[in-house]
Amino acid sequence: MGRYYWGDIEGKFMFAVQPSDAGERFGAEMVEERMLTDDDHCIDYVVKRDKYDFISKELEDIESTGIVDRINDMFEKYQYGYNDKILKEFKITDQDMRNYADHRLGKKIIEYFDNFSKESACYFEAEL
Repeated sequence: MGRYYWGDIEGKFMFAVQPSDAGERFGAEMVEERMLTDDDHCIDYVVKRDKYDFISKELEDIESTGIVDRINDMFEKYQYGYNDKILKEFKITDQDMRNYADHRLGKKIIEYFDNFSKESACYFEAEL
């Protein structure tokens, strides 16, 4: 179970850690302004290439805390998951996990722009 995003980039939001609007941290905007109804289960997002430097800076800020490396170390040691005891062992907070999850999403956006240099925007749908 979980929520996914797909389109120019694809992945799964980190369960119980990352909200569906996480892309907004990296400049994602709704493609069309509309009121969401109870029947809606996705939001269409676009990230424009002119946000590239902003995204890079946001990623650098997350990386500078060392949390990406600490969480990668945790996942290397405990490959099957984590719990509160493991998080405490590695001194990882809920906010650290959120930043890590967001970092993964931001990296996908940057990699999209790096791999498709002629594209002016990255489009994806986010499941609510």
